[in-house]
Amino acid sequence: MTGSETSKKLLSRAGRILSRRAHSRGELRQKLSRYGGPEQIESVLDRLEELNLLNDAEYAYNFALCRMKQDGWGPLRVLQALRKYEVNSDLAEEMVGLVRKEAGDIDLLQEYLQRHCRKTGLPQDRKGLQRLVSHLRRRGFQEETIYDALRHLTRAVSRLPLDTGD
Repeated sequence: MTGSETSKKLLSRAGRILSRRAHSRGELRQKLSRYGGPEQIESVLDRLEELNLLNDAEYAYNFALCRMKQDGWGPLRVLQALRKYEVNSDLAEEMVGLVRKEAGDIDLLQEYLQRHCRKTGLPQDRKGLQRLVSHLRRRGFQEETIYDALRHLTRAVSRLPLDTGD
């Protein structure tokens, strides 16, 4: 098979992959790696960027916005996921920072807390509050943001001691 035939097949395969969902450049490179050489793959990725079918900045922004607003993920968890999808760390931090600036950390967390507490109810005691704080940490929220959002959520929570047991 000639180089141009391989490039056409790689471009076609990349198009099929991108038609299902957006991918980062690194993630798409990894998926195409078994079908061609590194030089061919890079030229296909460059062509996809020229056609604006592959854009890491747009991908990172949309991923961060969706995960933080709709799924209730914190910025740390979003950054971890973007690194897993092979988005450049600086670009990932920039896009997460942009979403945080636009939406506001506390506002994002308060929206998630309202949805979460609608299902589980507000913590009624210190142990329940500790479980909630631990849950929010696992979702990738920073401690000071958690405490600020909890204080804004209800006065009763702000009166409870915020000892997490660490």
